[in-house]
Amino acid sequence: MSITCPKCGNIFDFEEKTQTADIVPQFSAKELFVNSSDGLRMRSSPDKTNNDNIIAKLPFKTKAEVVQENGDWFEVNADGKTGWVSKFYLEEETPIDLENLQKKEIVQDVLPIFHNHEKNLATDANTVKLRKIISDEFGGGARRDDLQCVEYVQYRVQQIGITIKWPKERPRNGGLWAGVFQRSGQYKVLDEPKAGCAMSFVGSLKNPAVGHVAFVEEVYQDGSVKISEANWPPPGVYSERVLPKVLWKDKYQAKFIDFT
Repeated sequence: MSITCPKCGNIFDFEEKTQTADIVPQFSAKELFVNSSDGLRMRSSPDKTNNDNIIAKLPFKTKAEVVQENGDWFEVNADGKTGWVSKFYLEEETPIDLENLQKKEIVQDVLPIFHNHEKNLATDANTVKLRKIISDEFGGGARRDDLQCVEYVQYRVQQIGITIKWPKERPRNGGLWAGVFQRSGQYKVLDEPKAGCAMSFVGSLKNPAVGHVAFVEEVYQDGSVKISEANWPPPGVYSERVLPKVLWKDKYQAKFIDFT
């Protein structure tokens, strides 16, 4: 499946395997909480293609009691109503309230917690916390952007104990990272993947000047790589996926920046 971003024109491809059971949220509790800051639609049937079946919108942090499960959907009792909701917008612990965190001035002490396929908007807790950790390196907070790929990779690299030293060259879009660091000579730019590297998508994007960047979590014997990323697709969606070698090498013409 492919989705075209209306802002940058990039085409985002998704593998069938992104819908396999191993990445579907698994819960042990029967009482869950809505973790979407802009609320969660409750429907009369487990079908998101029909907007006529929306019966309510559950606010952030609403408690939902699970009645039954159907694939990626739960039938729940919540807010005095019974209906179907997507399990991707639920979690077992009470979600962090961004407003209260800001009041207590402890946002910088709490790490973001990312969930696969969950969007991270400009005012969401994950986005605010991440930007505090990286000191809003790319100005996304000032512009009130949704979480960007470059911000996520900067954060992820910082989590393994490395602070990226940026040259003066601009822009620093994800598809340009390999060229920027190759010209500056500050870090090695590799043709083959290595865990802990940034992966810069250079080819097969509609707007290569914008491009994309992800973090390499694991490299497998068959040459495929597991990556984590943000804003794939917009708005600020966090994603984990496995890319076969034919995809990252031939289609995306990826380069890998080794910060170690």
